[in-house]
Amino acid sequence: MARGFMFLRNLILGLGIIDTQCGFKAFRREVAQDLFKNLKIYGEKMPQVKGSIVTAGFDVELLFLAKKRGHKIVEVPVEWRYVETRRVGILKDSWQGFWDMVRIRFNDLKGLYDREI
Repeated sequence: MARGFMFLRNLILGLGIIDTQCGFKAFRREVAQDLFKNLKIYGEKMPQVKGSIVTAGFDVELLFLAKKRGHKIVEVPVEWRYVETRRVGILKDSWQGFWDMVRIRFNDLKGLYDREI
């Protein structure tokens, strides 16, 4: 499933990032403020959601916007001890992740991620 989503993510959004979910994200303050206030799907107007659905779409939209804005993205390996905390609904979460990628692409085509003038 992960390889399939990596392929789709790169095909639909052109991210070129191997793993958007695992690991940490660190930003300079001004970059974080710019990115977080400009999220369209998972921004401040987002209805409250829980679980794995939010993590996939949120991370992908955030990284897509960072790349679009020309920010440097570096994947750095981290050592991680995984502890099972939730179950992923393969069909529901896969569909939601795919739909989020399509929505991000359409938002971009409509110019919703372009810088405010």
